[in-house]
Amino acid sequence: MKRELRTFDEFRQARLGDSGFVVITDTARPAIVHKLNGRCISADNFKVKVMLDKRGTGNYYWVDSIASAASEFGASACKICKPHHPEKDIWRA
Repeated sequence: MKRELRTFDEFRQARLGDSGFVVITDTARPAIVHKLNGRCISADNFKVKVMLDKRGTGNYYWVDSIASAASEFGASACKICKPHHPEKDIWRA
């Protein structure tokens, strides 16, 4: 399941949610899936890509799973926020 995030309020509501992931598509590189609150997701970047650039260079989507991100967008996992690892695994490192 996917949902495009077209407004700042949709972006904010998605990030406040308890489940799901954010996929960022870009014309310059392949799609990447991120944790909802990954440090590599920022409101400023959303505003530039989606609102100011009017989605001309890419889009933001909420997806319900990493599998959805892969099948819908061919998205790979972010190497920074590592969405395939549960939060508790970060603290074990």
